[in-house]
Amino acid sequence: MTGTRFFSANACRTAKKRHAPTSGFPRRQEGVVLVIALILLVLMSLLAVSSVRNAGSSESVAGNVRTTELATQAADIALRHCEASVLMLKGGTAYTTTFANVNILAAQDPPKWKDMSHETGWDSSASTAYPLLLASVNPPGMTYDTYQRPPECMVEKQAAVTTGTSTFYVVTARGFGPEVAKADAARSRPAGSEVWLQSHIEIQ
Repeated sequence: MTGTRFFSANACRTAKKRHAPTSGFPRRQEGVVLVIALILLVLMSLLAVSSVRNAGSSESVAGNVRTTELATQAADIALRHCEASVLMLKGGTAYTTTFANVNILAAQDPPKWKDMSHETGWDSSASTAYPLLLASVNPPGMTYDTYQRPPECMVEKQAAVTTGTSTFYVVTARGFGPEVAKADAARSRPAGSEVWLQSHIEIQ
């Protein structure tokens, strides 16, 4: 007589649970892709912000270089104009200018071009600097003027330097950038880019 085995319903359910297939990935790794995506998004955002800042800095540097170059060009125009004017007045060379002998200052100690006071210096109502015409730096026919304030120069005789019959002059010029406003009645200190140039002339 063969034996017959009987299993209860509870035993069958236990066996099924024991042999139930399990997932191949641990539950604790769920959501890792989302975390990695967020990290990459933050990194990309930081790179974008850095690129925008670098672009803004480059544009600012380029703008500063431009205004400085324009101020240098204006100062160079003033320097050459006053040099040519002195050579015309004292050396007899031909040149068209409104610069006169009265604009050539006598020798002083310290030199007048070093005077930066608000009472008698460059930026004062009593300034002896010679301003050029705006037309000398703003060519005619342009829709918009580049410069608002014309460059200036100051010519001063040097008495301490003598070589035979030669006379020496020091020419100091300053030019302003396009962002510098017109000089007011008090010739207040200009706000913006400003370039100074100087040269020495010997006339025999």
